[in-house]
Amino acid sequence: MSTHGPAPHPPPNGSRRRAVCFAALLAVLAAWPARTARAWSDTGHDLITEEAVQRLPQPLRSLFADPPSLNRLKAASIAADGRTDAQSPHYSPAEKPRHFFDIDAVADEPPPFATFPRDRAEAERQFGAETFEKTGTAPWAAGEALDRLVDALRDGRTGEVFAAAGDLAHYATDLHMPLHTTKNWDGQLTGNHGIHKALEVGLVNRRLDACRAEVQSDRRVVHYLADPTDHLFDWLIAAHARVEPILEADTAARQATRYNPAQHPEDLDQVDSAQARPYYKALAEELAKRGSPEAAALREASAHLADLLYTAWVRAGKPVTLQAAAQAADAEPTPPYWLIALAVGLLLLLVWPRRRPARRGGDASGPTE
Repeated sequence: MSTHGPAPHPPPNGSRRRAVCFAALLAVLAAWPARTARAWSDTGHDLITEEAVQRLPQPLRSLFADPPSLNRLKAASIAADGRTDAQSPHYSPAEKPRHFFDIDAVADEPPPFATFPRDRAEAERQFGAETFEKTGTAPWAAGEALDRLVDALRDGRTGEVFAAAGDLAHYATDLHMPLHTTKNWDGQLTGNHGIHKALEVGLVNRRLDACRAEVQSDRRVVHYLADPTDHLFDWLIAAHARVEPILEADTAARQATRYNPAQHPEDLDQVDSAQARPYYKALAEELAKRGSPEAAALREASAHLADLLYTAWVRAGKPVTLQAAAQAADAEPTPPYWLIALAVGLLLLLVWPRRRPARRGGDASGPTE
């Protein structure tokens, strides 16, 4: 005699059907492409990169100016940030120092750091290579990206052209941001904690049109750079000189409004936030009183990036064509309509009532199985 109970009945057809449909619906949803959030600081990189391309002479400009190529370049210009994210499949532990250079944390002299060695090998000999893993390597990272771009342009390797040009755009732009040049990078040493994001994200978010106008102003002829490393350090030191007026403007804005941006990160993207409005208005006014150092940084970043791109192109022999550029990696994807239709169909199968056939030989209105 069996010790097991009666074999369980298979689930009713309706239950089985619903289980299968539910599993299929989950699979469809899992296949749905997630939309990646873009920070406003990415928009700053986009503005600078787009304007730098507009400043280029022909035929160089035509290599990057058509919409697919420009989109691809702008996508590449923010790709480096993805490599700093430990959750990203592109994460690299060596990436983070390439985005800043806290020169006041390593130099043993005050600004303008006249004797600081600009050659990386010499700097590492004096201060130790491990020092720059903490204080950053942005000027040298930009120089390496420029060399990669020269080689890629010369060899006609289109994919590497965009990758290298994007990295060059990112690192060169970062070293123009004053708070990427100092050990007091978030005002944490002077009671200005939170100023980094407030300046780079919150203020840009609220003054996007003004920022766009700023990067487009004072256009000039591009310059060939005989010694790019020297220029990169000159630009970084000029950016560092803007740290103090930015911190002063932030202090004045906080005192006038009793608002601390570090305590309200939710306001960075909420341009309609009533509690944040007085602070950001005051910050913009205080910066204007001090010559708008943040606006100068944006404007110079686009002009200097154009110089770097032009320099790479000249060194590569002035190529006049690239292979057709693919659509930018972060362009808005075409909606997968087949997935939409399949998901709707499965959902209807889940919820739509199903009438069972009447018993054979019985009353059609009687009970069903």
